[in-house]
Amino acid sequence: MNFFELFQFLGTNVWIYGGTFIFVLSLLVFVHEWGHYIVAKMCGVKVESFSIGFGPEIFGVNDKHGTRWKLSIIPLGGYVKLFGDMDPASATHDDAVDDGEEPPRPMTEAEREVAFFAKPVWKRAAVVIAGPAINYLFAIIILRFSINGN
Repeated sequence: MNFFELFQFLGTNVWIYGGTFIFVLSLLVFVHEWGHYIVAKMCGVKVESFSIGFGPEIFGVNDKHGTRWKLSIIPLGGYVKLFGDMDPASATHDDAVDDGEEPPRPMTEAEREVAFFAKPVWKRAAVVIAGPAINYLFAIIILRFSINGN
């Protein structure tokens, strides 16, 4: 095998395996984030955005509840942004709403009712646990159907 054949072989495999890796990772990220999303909605938390990937948005749509569903340029993860969250770890919150006004305005009572930080601890814990829990369920379902072939 000469250099050019090796280069072509590796180049083809990188695209095949790399594309498969990105597809499977994106599927797992979607399932994980959907777990957070669905439990947040069931607990009455407003979801601002649901993103597969990080960085600049490639494509996105808004649903009737005001959630921005988007696909972003770096496909190595994702996130669900909950109303009232100030950072990715949900460690801080702020009662002010930054909707472009200077200074940010105080949160209304209606907005507080749908804010993540204002929910009881058990609801916040359910939202946080839902992502990993749905991944376990997804793995069990995939294994169930792949082992028996049904």
